[in-house]
Amino acid sequence: MSLSYAFDPGFRAIPGSSSPLELREMIQNPFRFLEERYLKHGAIFRSSVAYPCVWMIGPEANRTIMVTERDKFSYEGGYGKLAFAKLFPKNILLMDGETHAKTRAILEPAVSRLGLEESIGPVQDIWNRHAETLAGRAPEDVYVVAQKATYEVSARVLAGLRDSDEIEELRPYFEAVIAGAMAHTQLRFPGGTLDKAMKARDVLYARLMPYVKRARGASERFGVLGLLTEYRDANGRPLPDEEVLHQVLLLYWAGYDTTASAGSWVIHHLAHQAEWQRRLREEVFEVLGDEPYQLTGSSKLRQVSWFLREIERCGPSLFMFPRAASADFEFQGYRVPAGTPVFYSPWMSHRCPESFPHPHTFDPGRWDPALGNEQAKGKYMVGFGGGPRLCLGRSFAQMQLRIMVTTLVRRYHIEPDATTEFHIMGLPVHHPVDSRVRFRELLDHQRPQRRAPEQDKGLAAAPPS
Repeated sequence: MSLSYAFDPGFRAIPGSSSPLELREMIQNPFRFLEERYLKHGAIFRSSVAYPCVWMIGPEANRTIMVTERDKFSYEGGYGKLAFAKLFPKNILLMDGETHAKTRAILEPAVSRLGLEESIGPVQDIWNRHAETLAGRAPEDVYVVAQKATYEVSARVLAGLRDSDEIEELRPYFEAVIAGAMAHTQLRFPGGTLDKAMKARDVLYARLMPYVKRARGASERFGVLGLLTEYRDANGRPLPDEEVLHQVLLLYWAGYDTTASAGSWVIHHLAHQAEWQRRLREEVFEVLGDEPYQLTGSSKLRQVSWFLREIERCGPSLFMFPRAASADFEFQGYRVPAGTPVFYSPWMSHRCPESFPHPHTFDPGRWDPALGNEQAKGKYMVGFGGGPRLCLGRSFAQMQLRIMVTTLVRRYHIEPDATTEFHIMGLPVHHPVDSRVRFRELLDHQRPQRRAPEQDKGLAAAPPS
Protein backbone atom coordinates (compact mmCIF):
# COMPACT_ATOMS: atom_id res chain seq x y z
CA MET A 1 0.00 0.00 0.00
CA SER A 2 1.49 3.33 -1.08
CA LEU A 3 1.36 6.14 1.46
CA SER A 4 2.28 8.85 -1.05
CA TYR A 5 -1.13 10.50 -0.55
CA ALA A 6 -0.16 11.26 3.07
CA PHE A 7 2.58 13.63 1.86
CA ASP A 8 0.29 15.46 -0.55
CA PRO A 9 -0.24 19.11 0.49
CA GLY A 10 -3.99 18.62 0.10
CA PHE A 11 -4.05 15.78 2.63
CA ARG A 12 -1.81 17.63 5.07
CA ALA A 13 -4.08 20.70 4.94
CA ILE A 14 -7.03 18.70 6.29
CA PRO A 15 -7.38 19.27 10.07
CA GLY A 16 -6.56 16.40 12.37
CA SER A 17 -3.62 14.34 13.55
CA SER A 18 -1.31 11.63 12.24
CA SER A 19 -0.15 10.59 15.70
CA PRO A 20 0.44 6.83 16.12
CA LEU A 21 -1.56 7.14 19.36
CA GLU A 22 -4.74 7.66 17.32
CA LEU A 23 -5.19 3.93 16.75
CA ARG A 24 -4.88 3.13 20.44
CA GLU A 25 -7.43 5.80 21.33
CA MET A 26 -9.92 4.48 18.78
CA ILE A 27 -9.57 0.89 19.96
CA GLN A 28 -10.01 1.92 23.60
CA ASN A 29 -13.16 3.96 22.97
CA PRO A 30 -14.24 4.38 19.33
CA PHE A 31 -17.32 6.40 20.33
CA ARG A 32 -15.39 9.05 22.24
CA PHE A 33 -12.62 9.02 19.62
CA LEU A 34 -14.97 9.91 16.79
CA GLU A 35 -17.30 12.30 18.60
CA GLU A 36 -14.44 14.38 20.04
CA ARG A 37 -12.85 14.82 16.61
CA TYR A 38 -16.13 15.57 14.89
CA LEU A 39 -16.99 18.26 17.45
CA LYS A 40 -13.49 19.73 17.15
CA HIS A 41 -12.93 19.60 13.39
CA GLY A 42 -16.34 19.22 11.76
CA ALA A 43 -17.44 17.01 8.88
CA ILE A 44 -13.95 16.18 7.56
CA PHE A 45 -10.73 15.44 9.41
CA ARG A 46 -7.68 13.23 9.08
CA SER A 47 -6.46 10.61 11.47
CA SER A 48 -4.19 7.58 11.61
CA VAL A 49 -5.80 4.21 12.33
CA ALA A 50 -3.13 1.73 11.23
CA TYR A 51 -2.48 4.10 8.28
CA PRO A 52 -3.20 7.79 7.57
CA CYS A 53 -6.83 8.30 6.55
CA VAL A 54 -9.68 10.78 6.26
CA TRP A 55 -13.04 10.66 8.05
CA MET A 56 -16.15 12.23 6.51
CA ILE A 57 -19.15 12.61 8.81
CA GLY A 58 -22.74 13.79 8.44
CA PRO A 59 -25.45 13.98 5.77
CA GLU A 60 -23.46 16.05 3.26
CA ALA A 61 -20.51 13.67 3.57
CA ASN A 62 -22.74 10.62 3.14
CA ARG A 63 -24.39 12.06 0.03
CA THR A 64 -20.97 12.83 -1.43
CA ILE A 65 -19.68 9.29 -0.81
CA MET A 66 -22.80 7.36 -1.79
CA VAL A 67 -24.52 9.50 -4.40
CA THR A 68 -23.10 12.66 -5.92
CA GLU A 69 -19.40 11.66 -6.13
CA ARG A 70 -19.75 7.92 -5.69
CA ASP A 71 -17.58 7.11 -8.72
CA LYS A 72 -14.62 8.65 -6.89
CA PHE A 73 -14.89 6.26 -3.93
CA SER A 74 -13.61 2.72 -4.43
CA TYR A 75 -14.98 -0.24 -2.50
CA GLU A 76 -12.04 -2.37 -3.57
CA GLY A 77 -9.56 0.21 -2.32
CA GLY A 78 -11.36 0.39 1.04
CA TYR A 79 -12.41 -3.18 1.79
CA GLY A 80 -9.34 -4.67 0.11
CA LYS A 81 -7.27 -3.81 3.18
CA LEU A 82 -9.43 -5.94 5.48
CA ALA A 83 -9.01 -9.59 6.47
CA PHE A 84 -12.21 -10.73 4.80
CA ALA A 85 -10.71 -9.77 1.43
CA LYS A 86 -8.37 -12.73 1.90
CA LEU A 87 -11.25 -14.95 2.98
CA PHE A 88 -13.58 -13.94 0.12
CA PRO A 89 -11.34 -12.69 -2.72
CA LYS A 90 -14.27 -12.43 -5.19
CA ASN A 91 -16.38 -10.45 -2.75
CA ILE A 92 -18.97 -8.04 -4.18
CA LEU A 93 -17.64 -5.48 -1.68
CA LEU A 94 -14.32 -5.66 -3.51
CA MET A 95 -15.93 -4.70 -6.80
CA ASP A 96 -16.46 -1.38 -8.51
CA GLY A 97 -18.06 -0.27 -11.75
CA GLU A 98 -19.26 -2.81 -14.30
CA THR A 99 -17.90 -5.81 -12.38
CA HIS A 100 -20.02 -4.85 -9.39
CA ALA A 101 -23.09 -4.21 -11.54
CA LYS A 102 -22.89 -7.68 -13.09
CA THR A 103 -22.47 -9.42 -9.73
CA ARG A 104 -25.28 -7.44 -8.12
CA ALA A 105 -27.55 -8.40 -11.01
CA ILE A 106 -26.91 -12.05 -10.10
CA LEU A 107 -27.47 -11.66 -6.36
CA GLU A 108 -30.30 -9.14 -6.21
CA PRO A 109 -33.15 -11.33 -7.54
CA ALA A 110 -32.32 -14.15 -5.10
CA VAL A 111 -31.79 -11.92 -2.06
CA SER A 112 -34.82 -9.72 -2.75
CA ARG A 113 -37.06 -12.80 -2.67
CA LEU A 114 -35.97 -13.41 0.92
CA GLY A 115 -37.99 -10.40 2.03
CA LEU A 116 -41.18 -11.80 0.51
CA GLU A 117 -43.87 -14.03 1.95
CA GLU A 118 -42.08 -17.30 1.12
CA SER A 119 -39.43 -16.62 3.79
CA ILE A 120 -41.73 -15.34 6.53
CA GLY A 121 -43.03 -18.78 7.56
CA PRO A 122 -39.60 -20.36 8.11
CA VAL A 123 -38.29 -17.30 9.98
CA GLN A 124 -41.44 -17.18 12.14
CA ASP A 125 -41.10 -20.89 12.97
CA ILE A 126 -37.49 -20.40 14.03
CA TRP A 127 -38.31 -17.48 16.30
CA ASN A 128 -41.30 -19.30 17.80
CA ARG A 129 -39.06 -22.23 18.76
CA HIS A 130 -36.33 -20.05 20.18
CA ALA A 131 -38.84 -17.90 22.08
CA GLU A 132 -40.27 -21.00 23.77
CA THR A 133 -36.88 -21.74 25.34
CA LEU A 134 -36.66 -18.37 27.12
CA ALA A 135 -39.44 -18.87 29.68
CA GLY A 136 -38.46 -19.24 33.32
CA ARG A 137 -34.72 -19.10 32.76
CA ALA A 138 -32.00 -17.09 34.44
CA PRO A 139 -31.30 -13.65 32.97
CA GLU A 140 -30.29 -13.99 29.33
CA ASP A 141 -27.61 -12.07 27.45
CA VAL A 142 -29.48 -10.21 24.69
CA TYR A 143 -26.68 -10.69 22.16
CA VAL A 144 -26.58 -14.44 22.75
CA VAL A 145 -30.38 -14.69 22.38
CA ALA A 146 -30.29 -12.80 19.10
CA GLN A 147 -27.29 -14.76 17.80
CA LYS A 148 -28.86 -18.17 18.39
CA ALA A 149 -31.99 -17.47 16.38
CA THR A 150 -30.23 -15.44 13.70
CA TYR A 151 -27.69 -18.20 13.14
CA GLU A 152 -30.44 -20.72 12.45
CA VAL A 153 -32.21 -18.29 10.12
CA SER A 154 -28.97 -17.81 8.18
CA ALA A 155 -28.22 -21.53 8.06
CA ARG A 156 -31.70 -22.49 6.85
CA VAL A 157 -32.72 -19.54 4.70
CA LEU A 158 -29.36 -18.50 3.25
CA ALA A 159 -27.45 -21.78 3.10
CA GLY A 160 -30.55 -23.94 2.59
CA LEU A 161 -29.73 -26.40 5.40
CA ARG A 162 -32.65 -28.49 6.68
CA ASP A 163 -31.28 -30.97 9.25
CA SER A 164 -31.14 -29.52 12.78
CA ASP A 165 -28.24 -31.74 13.85
CA GLU A 166 -26.18 -30.70 10.85
CA ILE A 167 -26.97 -27.05 11.49
CA GLU A 168 -25.56 -27.36 15.01
CA GLU A 169 -22.60 -29.42 13.81
CA LEU A 170 -21.60 -26.72 11.32
CA ARG A 171 -22.07 -23.81 13.74
CA PRO A 172 -18.38 -23.71 14.86
CA TYR A 173 -17.27 -23.53 11.24
CA PHE A 174 -19.64 -20.68 10.40
CA GLU A 175 -18.56 -18.84 13.56
CA ALA A 176 -14.88 -19.33 12.70
CA VAL A 177 -15.51 -17.78 9.29
CA ILE A 178 -17.24 -14.78 10.91
CA ALA A 179 -14.35 -14.30 13.35
CA GLY A 180 -11.79 -14.49 10.56
CA ALA A 181 -13.65 -12.00 8.40
CA MET A 182 -13.44 -9.54 11.30
CA ALA A 183 -9.76 -10.24 12.11
CA HIS A 184 -7.50 -7.23 12.67
CA THR A 185 -4.91 -8.23 10.07
CA GLN A 186 -4.66 -9.85 6.66
CA LEU A 187 -1.60 -11.82 7.77
CA ARG A 188 -2.26 -15.54 8.03
CA PHE A 189 -0.40 -17.18 10.90
CA PRO A 190 -0.66 -20.95 11.56
CA GLY A 191 -3.38 -21.39 14.17
CA GLY A 192 -4.36 -17.72 13.99
CA THR A 193 -7.87 -16.34 13.55
CA LEU A 194 -7.61 -15.92 9.79
CA ASP A 195 -5.95 -19.32 9.36
CA LYS A 196 -8.77 -21.02 11.29
CA ALA A 197 -11.33 -19.12 9.25
CA MET A 198 -9.88 -20.17 5.91
CA LYS A 199 -9.77 -23.80 7.00
CA ALA A 200 -13.37 -23.56 8.25
CA ARG A 201 -14.41 -21.98 4.94
CA ASP A 202 -12.94 -24.92 3.05
CA VAL A 203 -14.84 -27.37 5.30
CA LEU A 204 -18.09 -25.51 4.62
CA TYR A 205 -17.46 -25.54 0.89
CA ALA A 206 -17.02 -29.32 1.02
CA ARG A 207 -20.10 -29.87 3.21
CA LEU A 208 -22.38 -27.56 1.22
CA MET A 209 -21.37 -28.67 -2.28
CA PRO A 210 -23.83 -31.64 -2.23
CA TYR A 211 -26.64 -29.15 -1.53
CA VAL A 212 -25.74 -27.25 -4.69
CA LYS A 213 -25.76 -30.47 -6.73
CA ARG A 214 -29.15 -31.51 -5.33
CA ALA A 215 -30.65 -28.04 -5.81
CA ARG A 216 -29.84 -28.10 -9.52
CA GLY A 217 -31.98 -31.18 -10.03
CA ALA A 218 -34.75 -30.39 -7.55
CA SER A 219 -38.24 -29.20 -8.41
CA GLU A 220 -38.40 -27.20 -5.15
CA ARG A 221 -35.56 -24.92 -4.16
CA PHE A 222 -35.27 -23.00 -0.92
CA GLY A 223 -32.73 -20.56 0.40
CA VAL A 224 -30.33 -18.33 -1.47
CA LEU A 225 -28.24 -21.37 -2.31
CA GLY A 226 -31.13 -22.93 -4.19
CA LEU A 227 -32.22 -19.66 -5.77
CA LEU A 228 -28.73 -18.98 -7.12
CA THR A 229 -28.74 -22.30 -8.94
CA GLU A 230 -31.63 -20.92 -11.03
CA TYR A 231 -29.51 -18.08 -12.39
CA ARG A 232 -28.70 -18.06 -16.11
CA ASP A 233 -26.62 -15.47 -17.94
CA ALA A 234 -27.46 -13.99 -21.35
CA ASN A 235 -26.13 -17.15 -23.01
CA GLY A 236 -28.14 -19.48 -20.77
CA ARG A 237 -25.15 -20.56 -18.68
CA PRO A 238 -25.66 -21.26 -14.95
CA LEU A 239 -23.53 -19.89 -12.15
CA PRO A 240 -20.69 -22.38 -11.45
CA ASP A 241 -21.09 -24.48 -8.30
CA GLU A 242 -18.07 -22.89 -6.63
CA GLU A 243 -19.43 -19.41 -7.31
CA VAL A 244 -22.80 -20.33 -5.75
CA LEU A 245 -21.04 -21.44 -2.56
CA HIS A 246 -18.81 -18.39 -2.55
CA GLN A 247 -21.77 -16.00 -2.76
CA VAL A 248 -23.77 -17.90 -0.12
CA LEU A 249 -20.96 -17.72 2.45
CA LEU A 250 -20.38 -14.08 1.60
CA LEU A 251 -24.05 -13.25 2.22
CA TYR A 252 -23.97 -15.28 5.41
CA TRP A 253 -21.01 -13.24 6.64
CA ALA A 254 -22.64 -9.96 5.62
CA GLY A 255 -26.02 -10.71 7.19
CA TYR A 256 -25.58 -12.91 10.23
CA ASP A 257 -23.59 -10.87 12.74
CA THR A 258 -25.08 -7.55 11.66
CA THR A 259 -28.66 -8.81 12.10
CA ALA A 260 -27.74 -10.39 15.44
CA SER A 261 -26.35 -7.02 16.50
CA ALA A 262 -29.56 -5.22 15.55
CA GLY A 263 -31.59 -7.94 17.26
CA SER A 264 -29.62 -7.54 20.47
CA TRP A 265 -30.44 -3.82 20.47
CA VAL A 266 -34.12 -4.65 19.91
CA ILE A 267 -34.25 -6.86 23.02
CA HIS A 268 -32.11 -4.44 25.04
CA HIS A 269 -34.36 -1.46 24.33
CA LEU A 270 -37.57 -3.44 24.81
CA ALA A 271 -36.32 -4.23 28.31
CA HIS A 272 -35.07 -0.73 29.13
CA GLN A 273 -37.95 1.20 27.53
CA ALA A 274 -40.95 -0.15 29.44
CA GLU A 275 -43.40 2.37 28.00
CA TRP A 276 -42.42 1.53 24.44
CA GLN A 277 -42.61 -2.17 25.17
CA ARG A 278 -46.18 -1.63 26.38
CA ARG A 279 -47.10 0.46 23.34
CA LEU A 280 -45.68 -2.08 20.92
CA ARG A 281 -47.44 -4.95 22.67
CA GLU A 282 -50.78 -3.16 22.45
CA GLU A 283 -50.27 -2.34 18.79
CA VAL A 284 -49.19 -5.86 17.86
CA PHE A 285 -52.16 -7.45 19.63
CA GLU A 286 -54.52 -4.90 18.07
CA VAL A 287 -53.25 -5.54 14.56
CA LEU A 288 -52.30 -9.23 14.63
CA GLY A 289 -54.02 -10.76 17.65
CA ASP A 290 -52.55 -14.26 17.84
CA GLU A 291 -52.02 -14.49 14.09
CA PRO A 292 -48.47 -14.73 12.69
CA TYR A 293 -46.78 -11.72 11.17
CA GLN A 294 -47.60 -11.14 7.50
CA LEU A 295 -46.38 -8.54 5.05
CA THR A 296 -49.95 -7.61 4.17
CA GLY A 297 -50.59 -6.22 7.66
CA SER A 298 -47.18 -4.74 8.31
CA SER A 299 -48.17 -1.20 7.31
CA LYS A 300 -50.52 -1.05 10.31
CA LEU A 301 -47.63 -1.70 12.71
CA ARG A 302 -46.69 1.97 12.71
CA GLN A 303 -45.07 2.13 16.12
CA VAL A 304 -43.11 -1.07 15.47
CA SER A 305 -41.72 0.67 12.39
CA TRP A 306 -40.75 3.75 14.39
CA PHE A 307 -39.10 1.59 17.05
CA LEU A 308 -37.02 -0.32 14.50
CA ARG A 309 -36.06 2.90 12.72
CA GLU A 310 -34.74 4.23 16.02
CA ILE A 311 -32.86 0.96 16.57
CA GLU A 312 -31.14 1.54 13.23
CA ARG A 313 -30.35 5.14 14.18
CA CYS A 314 -28.97 4.48 17.66
CA GLY A 315 -27.55 1.01 17.11
CA PRO A 316 -26.20 0.68 13.57
CA SER A 317 -24.55 -2.71 13.37
CA LEU A 318 -21.29 -1.42 11.92
CA PHE A 319 -19.55 1.57 13.46
CA MET A 320 -17.75 2.57 10.26
CA PHE A 321 -17.34 1.69 6.58
CA PRO A 322 -14.20 1.98 4.43
CA ARG A 323 -13.64 3.45 0.99
CA ALA A 324 -10.60 4.79 -0.88
CA ALA A 325 -10.45 7.84 -3.11
CA SER A 326 -10.02 6.61 -6.68
CA ALA A 327 -9.54 10.19 -7.88
CA ASP A 328 -8.91 13.59 -6.32
CA PHE A 329 -12.07 15.22 -4.96
CA GLU A 330 -13.01 18.29 -2.95
CA PHE A 331 -15.19 18.42 0.14
CA GLN A 332 -15.95 21.56 2.15
CA GLY A 333 -12.97 23.37 0.67
CA TYR A 334 -10.43 20.59 1.20
CA ARG A 335 -8.82 18.60 -1.60
CA VAL A 336 -8.52 14.89 -0.85
CA PRO A 337 -5.89 13.22 -3.06
CA ALA A 338 -6.42 9.96 -4.92
CA GLY A 339 -5.39 6.92 -2.92
CA THR A 340 -6.55 8.32 0.42
CA PRO A 341 -8.44 5.81 2.63
CA VAL A 342 -11.80 7.36 3.57
CA PHE A 343 -14.13 6.24 6.37
CA TYR A 344 -17.71 7.23 7.07
CA SER A 345 -19.59 6.33 10.25
CA PRO A 346 -23.32 5.61 10.54
CA TRP A 347 -22.97 5.80 14.34
CA MET A 348 -21.61 9.36 14.31
CA SER A 349 -23.75 10.54 11.39
CA HIS A 350 -26.87 9.40 13.23
CA ARG A 351 -25.79 11.52 16.21
CA CYS A 352 -25.27 14.79 14.40
CA PRO A 353 -27.49 17.27 16.29
CA GLU A 354 -28.25 19.19 13.09
CA SER A 355 -29.88 16.02 11.74
CA PHE A 356 -31.46 14.63 14.90
CA PRO A 357 -32.44 16.81 17.88
CA HIS A 358 -31.41 15.21 21.18
CA PRO A 359 -29.35 12.64 19.25
CA HIS A 360 -28.29 10.61 22.29
CA THR A 361 -31.89 10.03 23.40
CA PHE A 362 -33.62 6.83 22.30
CA ASP A 363 -36.93 8.19 21.02
CA PRO A 364 -38.94 6.14 18.50
CA GLY A 365 -41.56 8.89 18.53
CA ARG A 366 -39.24 11.09 16.48
CA TRP A 367 -40.23 8.96 13.47
CA ASP A 368 -43.93 9.83 13.70
CA PRO A 369 -44.62 11.48 10.31
CA ALA A 370 -47.27 13.63 11.99
CA LEU A 371 -44.43 15.64 13.51
CA GLY A 372 -43.44 16.80 10.04
CA ASN A 373 -39.71 16.58 10.76
CA GLU A 374 -37.36 16.10 7.85
CA GLN A 375 -35.63 13.19 9.55
CA ALA A 376 -38.95 11.32 9.50
CA LYS A 377 -38.28 10.80 5.81
CA GLY A 378 -35.13 8.89 6.73
CA LYS A 379 -32.87 10.89 4.47
CA TYR A 380 -30.16 11.13 7.12
CA MET A 381 -30.05 7.39 7.80
CA VAL A 382 -27.19 5.26 6.48
CA GLY A 383 -27.37 2.13 8.63
CA PHE A 384 -27.87 0.10 5.45
CA GLY A 385 -25.72 2.35 3.30
CA GLY A 386 -27.38 4.42 0.61
CA GLY A 387 -27.58 5.31 -3.04
CA PRO A 388 -27.39 2.67 -5.79
CA ARG A 389 -25.44 0.32 -3.51
CA LEU A 390 -28.00 0.17 -0.72
CA CYS A 391 -27.59 -3.08 1.24
CA LEU A 392 -28.96 -6.05 -0.71
CA GLY A 393 -30.30 -7.72 2.43
CA ARG A 394 -32.08 -4.73 3.91
CA SER A 395 -35.64 -6.02 3.41
CA PHE A 396 -34.74 -9.46 4.74
CA ALA A 397 -33.07 -8.01 7.84
CA GLN A 398 -36.03 -5.71 8.53
CA MET A 399 -38.46 -8.61 8.13
CA GLN A 400 -36.48 -10.67 10.67
CA LEU A 401 -36.53 -7.82 13.20
CA ARG A 402 -40.28 -7.32 12.78
CA ILE A 403 -40.87 -11.00 13.42
CA MET A 404 -38.60 -10.82 16.46
CA VAL A 405 -40.54 -7.90 17.95
CA THR A 406 -44.01 -9.27 17.20
CA THR A 407 -43.07 -12.69 18.60
CA LEU A 408 -41.42 -11.54 21.82
CA VAL A 409 -43.85 -8.81 22.93
CA ARG A 410 -46.86 -11.13 22.55
CA ARG A 411 -45.27 -13.81 24.67
CA TYR A 412 -43.19 -12.04 27.31
CA HIS A 413 -42.81 -9.06 29.52
CA ILE A 414 -39.10 -8.29 29.15
CA GLU A 415 -37.26 -6.53 31.94
CA PRO A 416 -33.59 -5.70 32.58
CA ASP A 417 -31.63 -7.68 35.13
CA ALA A 418 -30.73 -5.24 37.90
CA THR A 419 -27.79 -7.34 39.12
CA THR A 420 -25.62 -6.88 36.01
CA GLU A 421 -24.10 -3.89 34.26
CA PHE A 422 -23.70 -3.72 30.52
CA HIS A 423 -21.26 -1.89 28.29
CA ILE A 424 -21.20 -1.32 24.55
CA MET A 425 -18.82 -2.77 21.98
CA GLY A 426 -18.14 -0.63 18.93
CA LEU A 427 -15.67 -2.71 16.94
CA PRO A 428 -15.85 -4.81 14.89
CA VAL A 429 -19.64 -5.05 15.40
CA HIS A 430 -21.68 -2.58 17.46
CA HIS A 431 -23.74 -4.31 20.16
CA PRO A 432 -24.43 -4.34 23.91
CA VAL A 433 -22.20 -6.60 26.03
CA ASP A 434 -23.49 -8.27 29.22
CA SER A 435 -26.93 -6.72 28.80
CA ARG A 436 -29.03 -9.35 30.55
CA VAL A 437 -32.80 -9.47 30.66
CA ARG A 438 -35.56 -11.65 32.08
CA PHE A 439 -38.39 -13.01 29.98
CA ARG A 440 -41.56 -13.33 32.07
CA GLU A 441 -44.49 -15.01 30.37
CA LEU A 442 -47.56 -12.83 29.97
CA LEU A 443 -50.60 -13.81 31.98
CA ASP A 444 -54.00 -13.79 30.32
CA HIS A 445 -55.03 -10.51 31.94
CA GLN A 446 -51.84 -8.87 30.62
CA ARG A 447 -52.68 -9.64 27.00
CA PRO A 448 -54.34 -6.67 25.24
CA GLN A 449 -57.43 -7.47 23.23
CA ARG A 450 -57.45 -7.33 19.47
CA ARG A 451 -59.65 -4.73 17.83
CA ALA A 452 -62.83 -5.87 16.14
CA PRO A 453 -62.62 -6.09 12.31
CA GLU A 454 -64.49 -2.81 11.86
CA GLN A 455 -62.00 -1.17 14.23
CA ASP A 456 -59.13 -2.60 12.17
CA LYS A 457 -60.58 -0.88 9.11
CA GLY A 458 -60.72 2.36 11.04
CA LEU A 459 -57.15 1.90 12.19
CA ALA A 460 -55.95 1.41 8.62
CA ALA A 461 -57.60 4.65 7.53
CA ALA A 462 -56.77 6.72 10.60
CA PRO A 463 -54.15 9.46 10.45
CA PRO A 464 -50.83 8.66 12.19
CA SER A 465 -51.00 9.03 15.95
